[in-house]
Amino acid sequence: MPPPSPAQLADLAVDLQVELGKLSRLVEGLESIGTVDADPLRVDAAALRLQSLYTGIERCLVQIARVLNGGTPDGPEWHRRLLERMGQATDQRPAVFCAATIAELQALLRFRHLVRHLYAYELRPQPVEELRNGMIRLWPEVLGELQRFRGWLIEAAEALA
Repeated sequence: MPPPSPAQLADLAVDLQVELGKLSRLVEGLESIGTVDADPLRVDAAALRLQSLYTGIERCLVQIARVLNGGTPDGPEWHRRLLERMGQATDQRPAVFCAATIAELQALLRFRHLVRHLYAYELRPQPVEELRNGMIRLWPEVLGELQRFRGWLIEAAEALA
C-alpha cells in the first residue's frame, strides 16, 4: 500500500474534527439525561446515546483504517479487531488509543451489540447508568487521544507537503 498523500492526511484530520464535534454534543446529551433510574424513557435515551457514541467513535476508527491501514478488518469480529488494532502503532501511524482506553471502549462495544439485539424494555437501568457514568468520565481521555492523533495527522501532512 502506498503511503497516504498530504491531502489525504489533511482531509482525514478535517473529517475527525467534524466527528469529534458531533461526539462532544452527544456526550453533552448523555450528561443532560441525568441519572438513569427506573424511568424507561431515560433508560432508552441513555442506551441510544451510548450506542451512538460507540458508533461515532468507530466511524473515526474506520476513517483512520481506510486511509492509513489500507482498509478495515473483515470477518464476523471486525468491530472488535478494529478497536484492538487502533491500540497498536503501525509503520503508517502511531497508536490511536492507549490500552486502558481500548479496554474501556470494549465495554461500550459490547453494550452496543447488546442494545442492537435486545428490545429496549429488556435493558436494566443500573448497568445503563453505570456505563453512562463511565463513558462521561472516559470521554475527556477519548477526546484527548483522538485530538493528539489528529495533531499527528496535521504534522505528518505538513512534513510531506
